[in-house]
Amino acid sequence: MLTSLLLGFSLACSSGQKEPISSLTNFTSPVSLKVDSSIPFKWPDSLVVEKITYLKPLDNHIVSYVDKFIVSPSGEHFYVFDRNQSKIFVFDDSGNPKQIFDRMGDGPAEYLEIRDVQIDFENDILEILDYLKLKRYKLSTFEYISTEDLRDLPKDKNFTNFCRIGDILYLWTPLPPNQRVGKEELGTHHLLRVENGNTNFYVEKKFGVIDANIFYPAASKNEFNISGMLGSTDILGLTKDSVYTKFRFDYGDKEIPLFELMNYWERRQEILSSEFYTPPQIIRETNNHLYFWFGEGARAYNLLYDKNTKSVISIGHVKKIIDDLVLILSDSTYLYGYMPSVYLIDYIENGGSLTDTRFFKDLDPNTLEKDENPIIVKFRLPYPESVK
Repeated sequence: MLTSLLLGFSLACSSGQKEPISSLTNFTSPVSLKVDSSIPFKWPDSLVVEKITYLKPLDNHIVSYVDKFIVSPSGEHFYVFDRNQSKIFVFDDSGNPKQIFDRMGDGPAEYLEIRDVQIDFENDILEILDYLKLKRYKLSTFEYISTEDLRDLPKDKNFTNFCRIGDILYLWTPLPPNQRVGKEELGTHHLLRVENGNTNFYVEKKFGVIDANIFYPAASKNEFNISGMLGSTDILGLTKDSVYTKFRFDYGDKEIPLFELMNYWERRQEILSSEFYTPPQIIRETNNHLYFWFGEGARAYNLLYDKNTKSVISIGHVKKIIDDLVLILSDSTYLYGYMPSVYLIDYIENGGSLTDTRFFKDLDPNTLEKDENPIIVKFRLPYPESVK
């Protein structure tokens, strides 16, 4: 999951324009996290699986990896962005393939690559980030609409992720220090906010960035969460008007020391494989819960947090791969995870039974085929939870 070893750390802002409102979530102190390696991560017993969807292939086109998963407001369509192939796969809610968005090329209606994607369902617009360009298409037909050139924006131009909140555009630049040839030209911040041509800058480029998927949908509509700044355990919230510290955690003696961060780029492989904890990633938030993933060397830890009681429900390593869902989306109520079908088949072939699993006990094993599209699991966590 450490797909991007880049840079960035503290929250900052510099612009000649009016600074957006900054605020701090009402917490008195950081939540202290400690992992007991003998206790595995466990989802609550009250977890309810709403639906399991097997995404069927279309004409031998297979999803190689789910980089982004978007569900239509009606829940009738799934949009799967596969960055490796620069394609967007469209399925109905039963997993039947409907369309594939594939316009690679050098023409005005085509793209060189898809770095990120966002869908405006109200206005029927599919928007993608190509290199220094935002391209819009009609979602229902994939008909080309227009291109927005990003080259005239000040500094920080190596954009890899974006999101829109109303008429506000946020762009993310994960530029590593060895590419910062002209510091004045490239700028010193990761996050660029654009409003009517006016720009503000946030998240100072300082040490390192680990997470490639920057903008995570929050529980509230028109809000996103970001993290991944090496040296910080904070999760920042982005709204139309503000960039603010939303959650704060404390890793204690497992936090990466400042002197290690200052020498991060030269020793990045050693630091990332050490016993220090890396920042929150795979951030998923519902009205009542927060989930994220963080690492210690080659080991991944999962955390489930109760937002109302401000307490940890479960924290630890997932022992069995059959239970290790990759969470790809959340909304105010539901969490969505995916599992490659080959993992389930291998589990069955090695004597396992799906009826004994948390997520797949109602899945018909006869529907599975190796090396095919992933299985999508939609589930929820009823509240209140019992906290141990």
